[in-house]
Amino acid sequence: MTKKFAAAVIAIGLAQQPQPATPPTAVPAGPQQKPVVPVAATGLTAHAEEYAGATVSLTAAVAEVYGATAFSVVQANQKNRASAVLVVAPILTAPVQPGSYVTVIGDVIRFDTATLASRMKDAAPALAPDVVDRYRGKPAIVAVSVINGAMTDLAKRLPPPMTAGELVLNKAMKQVGPAFTALRQAVTASSATDAAAQAAALTSGFTEAAAFWKAQARADAIEWTADALKLSGEIAAAAGKADIESVKTAVPKLQQICGNCHTAYRERLDDGSYRYKMAVK
Repeated sequence: MTKKFAAAVIAIGLAQQPQPATPPTAVPAGPQQKPVVPVAATGLTAHAEEYAGATVSLTAAVAEVYGATAFSVVQANQKNRASAVLVVAPILTAPVQPGSYVTVIGDVIRFDTATLASRMKDAAPALAPDVVDRYRGKPAIVAVSVINGAMTDLAKRLPPPMTAGELVLNKAMKQVGPAFTALRQAVTASSATDAAAQAAALTSGFTEAAAFWKAQARADAIEWTADALKLSGEIAAAAGKADIESVKTAVPKLQQICGNCHTAYRERLDDGSYRYKMAVK
């Protein structure tokens, strides 16, 4: 069974599940985040007051498309469109297809144009008068995620292509990250041989990163990278002498340097990837 086919089967099964009379137990969320409540389209329309203001997760079939960022969904095999739920998103990077299954995550509102404009500001889509009349007063979802059958979140903005310099930095960081993790493991195992090998990998990665930062003329990042290179050399020298205690002392210092640079120059994008912060427009 392919991953895509399995995902479609799961989506259909979820959409066809009967909805309980009261909202199910919420899925725990992270700190300062509302819990996400799983719900079916029919359950949402039947118990709108109970879900108002909640963050829900709903898997259903796309019924109609009302523009670039608005569409309706219905539960599987539902011919009665009275249970259709309006979904609006700030962006969709690709259109949804009627009849396809999507998983929507977002906040439930009682739909009217004033409430929608208040929630979405300039991102609120312009809906035709007949669509506004059809859904006025009914539950709608202001989506933060719209996941299609290919497991692509269409509501997440795609990052721009990396520049040649960013590719160099990305390659260097993909070497530094695993090497640092392996170095900590070597220290835990008191393996000087492994520590020396990882110190060499760190030196190589930081050397490439240093070239990137010099081209960006970021004085703080240049200094951090120079310090990281110096520490990597000290770790290699200590490991060569089987001085694990000195390696242990150096590792937290190196971690702090990396943390300083990541805080200043790394950010997490909508798709979950990390990029050089100053390069993202």
